[in-house]
Amino acid sequence: MIAVIGDVHGCIKTLSELTERLLKKYDIEKFIFIGDLIDRGPASSEVLMFVQNLKREYPLELLRGNHEDMMLDFAAGVKHYGNTDWLNNGGIEAIKSISGEALFEKFSNGENIFEEFSLHLQKFEYLLSSIKDYLVVELKENKLLLSHAGVSDFSLPPERQMDYLPEDLRLVKYPFIWDRSVDSKREKYFDYIVIHGHTPVLKLTGYAESGKPFFNKDMDDNIVSINIDTGCVYGGSLSALVTNDGKTSDFEAVGCRD
Repeated sequence: MIAVIGDVHGCIKTLSELTERLLKKYDIEKFIFIGDLIDRGPASSEVLMFVQNLKREYPLELLRGNHEDMMLDFAAGVKHYGNTDWLNNGGIEAIKSISGEALFEKFSNGENIFEEFSLHLQKFEYLLSSIKDYLVVELKENKLLLSHAGVSDFSLPPERQMDYLPEDLRLVKYPFIWDRSVDSKREKYFDYIVIHGHTPVLKLTGYAESGKPFFNKDMDDNIVSINIDTGCVYGGSLSALVTNDGKTSDFEAVGCRD
């Protein structure tokens, strides 16, 4: 069985409880994290270390979220984003968690901390060096396309999503980590079911079941995508999709403990 876990956003207590439940209840063969392990919540560093240690014990894939992408860009000297983009999106909490209050104070005083912050990130190299933009999983009954935000152009296969984008959108991997259109698409994306996070389900207009994943269906009531970001850091829950064949699935959720 595979377990796909939604946006964690620094909520270590919730992640720990959910993971423990999954391992007790299911024979998990592989973990997939949909991205946004960090930012906003109180424990980005602890979450990164927890997932890295889990990767040493089990097959595990981490998909790139927009928050990981902004963090890695910050560590590289801010090349693809604005100078304050990450900080305005929860990066302050992550810097403090990963590198400490003292380094953040230096940054607040106008000092360049990019290189020092990059050195702090090296302790997570085993995890972050293998981060992926998207993942295709072929199961017995269905093919899954997993990425943080889904895909933006349903006429293009995943490997061609960025073919016709301007350079600034290609550099930030827009279709896989920033786009928010997949929840409104009512048609099948080739022969995939798209599994994603990024937009908390509690922010979807007209969707009242904020503690549950959002099943997006076509006109014939077939599932075309599943949004598993159930808004843990906003007081919702952290969810996991568990499946063996791709046709039937269980969902496990833990209300925010952080």
